[in-house]
Amino acid sequence: MYLQEILEVAVGLVFMWLVVSLAVMQFQEWIANLFKMRAKDMESAIQKMLTNDELATELYSHPLIASLSKKAKEPKGGEEGEKKNKPLPSYIPANKFALAMFDIVIKAGTEASPIQKAFDEIKSQFDSIDSPERRKLAEEDWKALLELAKRVATTQIGQQAVESVKVQAQTFVKDYPELDKKVLDLALGQVDIYYQKLLEEQRNTPPSAQDKELTLRQLRIGLLAMNSIYPNFKKSMGPLLTSVEEYVTEKERALALARTNVETWFNDSMDRLTGAYKRKTQLIAFFIGILLALLLNVDSIILATTLWREPTLRQAIVAQAQAYMTENPQDIAVTATPTVTPETGAAPSASQPTAETLIPQSPGKTGAELQKELQALNIPFGWELTTFDTKGRVCAFFAFDKSSQVFGFSNLEETGQQVCKHVSNLPTDVGSWAAKIAGILMTGAAAAQGAPFWFDILKKLVNVRSTGPNPAEKPAG
Repeated sequence: MYLQEILEVAVGLVFMWLVVSLAVMQFQEWIANLFKMRAKDMESAIQKMLTNDELATELYSHPLIASLSKKAKEPKGGEEGEKKNKPLPSYIPANKFALAMFDIVIKAGTEASPIQKAFDEIKSQFDSIDSPERRKLAEEDWKALLELAKRVATTQIGQQAVESVKVQAQTFVKDYPELDKKVLDLALGQVDIYYQKLLEEQRNTPPSAQDKELTLRQLRIGLLAMNSIYPNFKKSMGPLLTSVEEYVTEKERALALARTNVETWFNDSMDRLTGAYKRKTQLIAFFIGILLALLLNVDSIILATTLWREPTLRQAIVAQAQAYMTENPQDIAVTATPTVTPETGAAPSASQPTAETLIPQSPGKTGAELQKELQALNIPFGWELTTFDTKGRVCAFFAFDKSSQVFGFSNLEETGQQVCKHVSNLPTDVGSWAAKIAGILMTGAAAAQGAPFWFDILKKLVNVRSTGPNPAEKPAG
């Protein structure tokens, strides 16, 4: 009976919610950029993935990842200021994450990082050697020993090679008794443990694969090194790489599987991050929507009742909604510009989340633009200020003393005369206050859904009212 009228009221409500949502999205984007929400949330997620803050820092310092960040401004406040102003990328492609992690793992093995870490502890001991010439000689001998240890770690080692490193290390200890023997023994003990792991890894590798699969062997050595440097690394990324051993005779397939495992792991983590981020931004949008609704008195209930009672206003707003849809035929963008992957030249799949897709991108509205646009719609919103006679009493924002003060605020007119104004369209009883609060909350809840949501609904409502899709939208042929 009233289907057309109900549909027109729905179009008017949805159109207003769309306008408010666009403004909320703009404010939300400002907040996200100001506090670097995307980048910080991604950093926190990656730290949890890698189970180690130092490893996450090493990943972010890798050239592949660092190149995704904007160049940082000159830091102030020394090291602490540099840490706070550290540029962080808001989007990391899965393929770059995998490549960076592979590079870090292989580098850890080829540079024999556990050996470097253990031997670095001894560098401070050189200060205890008084003679500059003898100190320089000790540093040169130590450097030669370190190079030998690294070379042995990255070749087909055997027990004899390990023993040769041990013998030279013991000779070094005897040649320089000024050094702390406890520190030397501890460092050499760590190196010995690392070498024993390498020997065990080599014994467990098929002989046919030892010469043939150099990259896989470097990967396995790197894993051993990473486990020594970052004890929790084996729990996070280790299983993803060691699971390729069943394909050890098929080098390309094994490496491809390892990389796919890491990329899938990263994408799954970003899926969870996307869900958490959307929930957080929806909550922020809800509060921003309520704040805008309070400031501008955008009451959904009053709007709905006014549209129902005034056919002329209702039809005017519906006409503007249809004009808006005609001018903006494309959906409001929900994704950022795709990033082309270097391997395939194709854009990432829709299922691959990016930090840029967490907040929909669309033409935003400032507060002034929102107010102007709502006024153009002739929608009953805003607070009405009315001048009234104080009858000799003082005009105050809070009228605690009713005998001498009235509720309102003073304003200096062009004539220079002081006048008192108050908001005349405030609710007057408990029922109207409850309706006002409900209307404001409804507007805030609508804004939290996002502009793309209301754009899609408005498009469907306009099509239904027009008894079918716009001919321009029908597929050709």
